[in-house]
Amino acid sequence: MSYLLYCIVEPGPDGPPLEPGMGVVAAHGLAAVVAPVEETSLAPSVSSVLAFEKAVEAIHAGRAVIPLRYGCLMESEPAILRLLEDRQEEYAALLDRLGGMTEMGIRVLCPARPASPAASKFAASKLSPGAAYLASLRKRYGSANSLAPEEAQLADRIAGLLCGCYREQRREISPADQGRLLSLYFLTPKTGVKHFRNQARKICAPDGAKLLFSGPWPPYNFVASPG
Repeated sequence: MSYLLYCIVEPGPDGPPLEPGMGVVAAHGLAAVVAPVEETSLAPSVSSVLAFEKAVEAIHAGRAVIPLRYGCLMESEPAILRLLEDRQEEYAALLDRLGGMTEMGIRVLCPARPASPAASKFAASKLSPGAAYLASLRKRYGSANSLAPEEAQLADRIAGLLCGCYREQRREISPADQGRLLSLYFLTPKTGVKHFRNQARKICAPDGAKLLFSGPWPPYNFVASPG
């Protein structure tokens, strides 16, 4: 029997709220919230992922959690106990760091910048149709994980406007159908969510860009995988 891991928490007299079928494996001052599963039934679906995230959110509402992504499996209860033992110091420090904290998110959909017609014509004249197509893919996806200078400046400006509202931040960029999606994540005190939202409302999107605010969420983007 395999076990699906939801999150790591500190054990206590009042255990975390659990959905039917969920349980706790505790050792070494830590507790793993788990559910026994058949691997053949673990194929991700929208409903299963949403149910998983809802369960983690309910636990996070009342205590510090190290949230895990859907699909993290352990082959047995002894394997879970070994995980807690091997990473006891790391997890204890992480729970201390995440205590009283939540994650807020801001996404900016930046429109694609049109290429210079002259430059495009010149480049195309030097390449075969197949090579030109591959070059366009490299241009679109090659720097997908790196912020362009103007994207980094925008992230800096948003972070500056939110100064004092968060303790840590993370940034990532990804391609989107209509341009590039800049995702910003902020580790924010639970007691400061209202202040964060008030400050975030003052952010003005650049021309043509769209803003999306989200949270509070369990701090998925501020923990490493349990691997």
